[in-house]
Amino acid sequence: MLKKTLIIAAAAGLFATTVAAQTNLFKPEDGVKYRQSIYRVMGAQTKVMGAMVKGEIDFDAEALHQRALNLGNVSGLLGETYFPETRGARGSNLLPKAWNDMDGFRAKGQNFGTALQELIEVSGQPGFDSAKARPVVAKVMQSCKSCHDEYRK
Repeated sequence: MLKKTLIIAAAAGLFATTVAAQTNLFKPEDGVKYRQSIYRVMGAQTKVMGAMVKGEIDFDAEALHQRALNLGNVSGLLGETYFPETRGARGSNLLPKAWNDMDGFRAKGQNFGTALQELIEVSGQPGFDSAKARPVVAKVMQSCKSCHDEYRK
């Protein structure tokens, strides 16, 4: 139960604004690089999950569940990378619209967190198979796509 609560909290805080002290942790360009590294890890997890539900690779329920947990763990690191000084930083793929519509941007993060939590729950249950995986993985992927479509270059 504690693990579930921590994952929900991490995912819900995905795009939360950070405290001023965190701006001292990174130079803006380093914050952007860190953020992009986290997204690369997230992309690697979702790529494998997507390949499993599409039948491109063998479906492995335990491995998919672990990938969902990995995604939940790493997504919690994003919050500290979205500090105001990264706005317009060199190398950033974040559109100015995200900074101008922070409520909408956060809502996308919360949608992702909700979809991911459902995936984590369902994938950890006995009898989880590719038919059950397909719709919940699709929700996670759609939540990623909707944010990319609106807020990413």
